[in-house]
Amino acid sequence: MTNEMHEACEQCRFTYARIDTECWGDRGARRVMCPICGWTKYEEHSWSDAPATLTKRSVKRGHGAYRLIPPGGFSGYNAFHEPPSADVVRHIQALLARGWKGYLTVWDEERGKARLVAGHPLQRYEIPDDGKGAP
Repeated sequence: MTNEMHEACEQCRFTYARIDTECWGDRGARRVMCPICGWTKYEEHSWSDAPATLTKRSVKRGHGAYRLIPPGGFSGYNAFHEPPSADVVRHIQALLARGWKGYLTVWDEERGKARLVAGHPLQRYEIPDDGKGAP
């Protein structure tokens, strides 16, 4: 089942691009986002007829990605689909410097890959566990 939760990124080739899905009635959506470079694929499906029909699809080139986890909270992953401004980069860096967990990457055109600017993409275990949540 875990192989259905991840897909290889088509931009930087990171093996574990995240897959999020949602359903409403006989329609649904699937978003695949690379947490490293920000590449995103979005698909909408209808399954009122068999087999399921792809009704909408878009692919966005990534220009970086970030995750911000406020103290005591949780959040999702986010992608840049255009180069972020210097102000946005400074703002995210300031939040991370003030104790927020997470990371920030920016796509490096020259090198053809994402560059880690701040934090670390795999800091998920640094969130304090109060013993009340799921393991």
